[in-house]
Amino acid sequence: MNQRGFTLVEMVIAIVIIGLAAGALYGALGNIAGHGADPMIAEQAEAIARAYLEEITAKAFVDPSLPSSAPACAGPIEVRAQMNNICDYNGLDDVGVHDQYGQAITALAAYEVQVSVTPNYAWQGLPGGDVVRIDVTVTHRPSGQKTVTTALRTRY
Repeated sequence: MNQRGFTLVEMVIAIVIIGLAAGALYGALGNIAGHGADPMIAEQAEAIARAYLEEITAKAFVDPSLPSSAPACAGPIEVRAQMNNICDYNGLDDVGVHDQYGQAITALAAYEVQVSVTPNYAWQGLPGGDVVRIDVTVTHRPSGQKTVTTALRTRY
């Protein structure tokens, strides 16, 4: 008598192996789903940083009330809506993204923007007094994900 089929032990082993594989797959999918928004957050943070850099680099190299040959970062620091030169932005810390007039953009409230301006930044043989470095750090507060974007601006 020649019987074909599986024994009970073989069936239990097969069920255990399939269960372990399904559990591992479920865990991997959960991990992937949990990080699915990371690229979108990074891209939004990069766009915010570029917008701030564009606003900052469009401003005068030195305060317009001073001669154009004055050192960078001389002159009074002003409130956001009146910032008229690059160095006015040094130390800016926006909790939530704001436009150039200081108005909050509510759809971007989860981000924090910090600006650091370094005057006298010697670069490519240019005198340090003619170059400033601008660092914009954008943080997505819920996830802690940070993006730092840097630009250099010369006196021209």
